[in-house]
Amino acid sequence: MDNLMSVVVFYHSIEIKKVIQEILRNKYQSILYCDVNTNQEQFIAFMTDKSQPVLFIYAFEKTEEAIEFNDIFVELNKNKKIHSDKYLSLLICCREHREAAYFECSKGRFYSYETFRPVYDMNRIRLSITQMGDLLTSQDKVNSYQQDKKAVIKKLQSVSHQLHEVETSLTDEKGIQHNLLTELISEVDQLCKGDMTESAEVKVQVEKIKPRVENFKAHNQKYFNEIGSKVRAAKPSFKKKMPLVLVVDDQNVMLKIITTILKPKGFDVEVATNGAEALNKLKNCQPELVLLDIDMPVMDGIQTLKAIKEINELSQVPIIMLTSNTDKESFIECRELGAIDYIVKPTNAETLLKKILAVI
Repeated sequence: MDNLMSVVVFYHSIEIKKVIQEILRNKYQSILYCDVNTNQEQFIAFMTDKSQPVLFIYAFEKTEEAIEFNDIFVELNKNKKIHSDKYLSLLICCREHREAAYFECSKGRFYSYETFRPVYDMNRIRLSITQMGDLLTSQDKVNSYQQDKKAVIKKLQSVSHQLHEVETSLTDEKGIQHNLLTELISEVDQLCKGDMTESAEVKVQVEKIKPRVENFKAHNQKYFNEIGSKVRAAKPSFKKKMPLVLVVDDQNVMLKIITTILKPKGFDVEVATNGAEALNKLKNCQPELVLLDIDMPVMDGIQTLKAIKEINELSQVPIIMLTSNTDKESFIECRELGAIDYIVKPTNAETLLKKILAVI
């Protein structure tokens, strides 16, 4: 069972509670079910561990009932600060209240919503909960990666500073030795040009010294140039361009999941919610890879794939299709149109990265 996050289910109806229990069965280790009779202290005690992300599920027949519970919860959190900012809220209500549910989600009260009655689509609700859970835990991992990244960058900056000091020291020493050797060669020249009455043999010996000193000077300068180049090459670079991946999907949850997987691994990510938006973004960027959902509104993935392949500058950009459709005919059509691979949603980080790294 997943112990990376906690789940809190707010409800009124026992019937709805049983539905959610069936969906969450054997899935999450830490779950609390709350109705109007739940002791406040019990809820606060459950929320003690603020380091763990939380998924709040508001399971009510009417959207108004969920709003009432949410208002109580928000007020309680204002007074006692019982949870951190690492949470998402899912509203589950009757289908007839979907317009109100959409309105509340668009305002930001809830992150997303699902409906039940007259039809219980258990798998759809289960999928939404799983995706939101993946997003929460991915965000938590991103925060951890960011902390590690800051520590590494700080260490690299320290190393870079130390190497800069070494480079400066080498440059100074190179100048000092250059001047000393130049003075020595000048003195040898004076000796050679002077009146050496002592013996011709001494003059011959002095003349032999000059080329040796000049050779040493050249060797000395070459050594300092080479060691300086090695030090400069060893200095960390902080301006390396990250590979750009364009992710095209009409589900915001999926966009966030993929983004939170790729960014900590060193990828730059652009997102689009349909094919038309993707083509517009491609006018201003050249990605190393496109992850393209098949089933989208406005302009679907197959139409977008055709359009991209017709653009000369983009025709060689690799494209991996994203789909929840297991119909092999769709995959075959995409292959024929130029897609190099496909990923069936929902996917996991290991599969996603394996397929991407095989291309980039």
